[in-house]
Amino acid sequence: AYQKAFATLKDGRYDEAIAEFTRFLSAYPNGEYADNARYWLAETYYVTRNFPAARESFSQVMSNFPQSPKVSDAMLKLGFIEYETGQWLKARQLLTDVMKRYPGSTTAKLAEKRLEKMRQEGH
Repeated sequence: AYQKAFATLKDGRYDEAIAEFTRFLSAYPNGEYADNARYWLAETYYVTRNFPAARESFSQVMSNFPQSPKVSDAMLKLGFIEYETGQWLKARQLLTDVMKRYPGSTTAKLAEKRLEKMRQEGH
């Protein structure tokens, strides 16, 4: 079920992917792939610019699966959402936290790039 939902997402069928990930999480809320499913559900909301739903799902990755390798990516995307919605202070805080918690990682580099973009834009 997880692989099917992920394949649907990769095909760009976002509404279907949202439904499939939601069904998967209802059936397996604490299953082996629950953290990944929650993350990709959030990512699907992000791509479709449903920022409130994306914010909620990325936050759930962080709170429900604190040991997941997806936590750094979820925190980064939360920073991106705050950037996209003009919440400059929150964006700066989250992106700075990513850099502090995950130094040298790809997510830290992406956070640093976004912070630099914010500086250039005067935010």
